[in-house]
Amino acid sequence: MGKCLRYITANTDTEEQNFPVPKAFNTHIEELNLDVLLQKADNLRMNECSKMESFELLCDHKEKFRDEIEFIWRLARAYGDMYELSTNAQEKKHYANIGKTLGERAITRAPTNGHCHLWYAVLCGYVSEFEGLQNKINYGHRFKEHLDKAIQFLPEEPFLYYLKGRYCYTVSKLSWIEKKMAATLFGKIPTSTVEEALQNFLKVEELHPGFSKSNYLFLAKCYIDLEQTDNAVKFCNLAVLLPCVTKEDKDAQKEVNKISTSLKR
Repeated sequence: MGKCLRYITANTDTEEQNFPVPKAFNTHIEELNLDVLLQKADNLRMNECSKMESFELLCDHKEKFRDEIEFIWRLARAYGDMYELSTNAQEKKHYANIGKTLGERAITRAPTNGHCHLWYAVLCGYVSEFEGLQNKINYGHRFKEHLDKAIQFLPEEPFLYYLKGRYCYTVSKLSWIEKKMAATLFGKIPTSTVEEALQNFLKVEELHPGFSKSNYLFLAKCYIDLEQTDNAVKFCNLAVLLPCVTKEDKDAQKEVNKISTSLKR
């Protein structure tokens, strides 16, 4: 991550938010029109080991396309990718904060663009990882609000239902004190159930069978909570069949292995 480390230490959060002309990642920048650039960035991002290259490509063109909505939300998404790729807490916080700021700009400029709401929600989730309980709840509320808007504009996007399933599952497990604080902040207690989480994870599978190892993991967890062991075993077995590509896949596989072992007892 050498190039990116040099880059993030050369620009403060404030400078980044103002879109300075950064020191280019590449000494020679190929001039691309917007459509070609976005397609190239999207194609690179499909491969886990090319996500950093996709991020660098967008950064190299951000002065030229700084006002283009389709560019802004992809750059926000790329900062989210860098958050996921980084293993350093300060780097992760840096990427999350810049991405969230870009996401805010995107939803302000294009309030009916589902991708803007999706990645703003995701980046709020990332930023919340570095906050105390009160701010975590605040960001959780914002996450849900923009996730629902994203689903309204992108009703066939499976990733959105996966995220909503994760939200519902987390809320179903909240402690009394967490619910009490949320009620104090927003006037109502957030409610959800494992059944509601399950329906969202099943929706993912309906829209995109074999969407991810993590989706199968959470299907298994829901069925365990609902005491439907056969279904839990089924989705653990399906999870094992998917390859481990990302860190999330590897983490999910470890948890699947633990669940499978416990179900065999």
